[in-house]
Amino acid sequence: MVLARAREAAAAYLSGRGQVLDADIVRRGGGDDFPEVRIALALARQQQDAHGRYERALRSYADADFWEGEIAEAALAFYDRGAIARAALDGREAFETHRD
Repeated sequence: MVLARAREAAAAYLSGRGQVLDADIVRRGGGDDFPEVRIALALARQQQDAHGRYERALRSYADADFWEGEIAEAALAFYDRGAIARAALDGREAFETHRD
């Protein structure tokens, strides 16, 4: 799916520059070595990675167990103070620096 989006973006760019034949090649999947496709693919992968981090962070906050505890200090949210969200926004996984 990422490659398909990258191809479509590259083809649209090429078409907009008047390179209609190259755009057709890319749309049919024959131009994956074109720099336009490689750049679009790299950007699409970065976007997909960021989206994944944001979704994992949001799932943490959406989990009821994250907020529940008999006393406030027992809830994970008490200690988080936005750390999961900041990690996701900074391009890191939420628990990559966790040590046992």
